[in-house]
Amino acid sequence: MHDWSQVYFEPYGWLYADASRGFMDSDDPEIKWFNFGNFDRYRLIVNTDYGRELYPKKKFFRSEPVDFQRGEVEWKGGNLYFDKWDYNFKVVPMSK
Repeated sequence: MHDWSQVYFEPYGWLYADASRGFMDSDDPEIKWFNFGNFDRYRLIVNTDYGRELYPKKKFFRSEPVDFQRGEVEWKGGNLYFDKWDYNFKVVPMSK
């Protein structure tokens, strides 16, 4: 898990950057700079802001009130913090 950032470059405007990865180790400029200004289709974006209310609204305190990198889980007995649950993420190719 990591955070995204945006950097402003004239004349292009705000460009996304993957600050956690930084420069790629390559002599090819396209590869080296890939994480700065590119937003490829293989990335999962679940939010473009921070500290926002969830829908449906949570009834209990959130595990991570600022970010939303792992999701939130709760039940009628309260919030389930990150050490109380696990998840899997699997990409499944779709046929045309």
